[in-house]
Amino acid sequence: MVESSRIRRANPDDGEWLLPLSARLHDFGPPPWRSREQMDRAVAVDIGSTLESADPTAAVFVAEGGDGNPEGFVHVRTLPDYFTGELHGHVSDLVVDPRAEGRGVGRALMAAAEEWSLARGHRLLTLNVFGENHRARALYDRLGYLTDTTRMVKVLRR
Repeated sequence: MVESSRIRRANPDDGEWLLPLSARLHDFGPPPWRSREQMDRAVAVDIGSTLESADPTAAVFVAEGGDGNPEGFVHVRTLPDYFTGELHGHVSDLVVDPRAEGRGVGRALMAAAEEWSLARGHRLLTLNVFGENHRARALYDRLGYLTDTTRMVKVLRR
């Protein structure tokens, strides 16, 4: 864990800084068939819903620096496996503030997601990552994540 960071469960007031930061998820450049604005809006609605909910199957954790300033967040939920129905943890979103990059904040937030999943008896923790998001893919590789399926898309034209 990052020595200067503290990981805690998010509360609805965190939405004030967290929701605008969530747009950073798409800074790498979304695929050309997706609207950045639509993606940003969908993510903000999803995270906002978790922040306002008491649903035990989803959580948002935030990292704060020693000065109390926010450094990033992870949004995790429980999902059923498509093939087996087994419940598992799923990282929906991981965002680190640019000023906190390279200090282990992402790694600490992923550790919090793993702990949350283990506490719920999950055997697996999954996530999706865009193919062009090389920085995130490198982090997940370093943390031991393996490729399970690859989602392919073709834009159909009439």
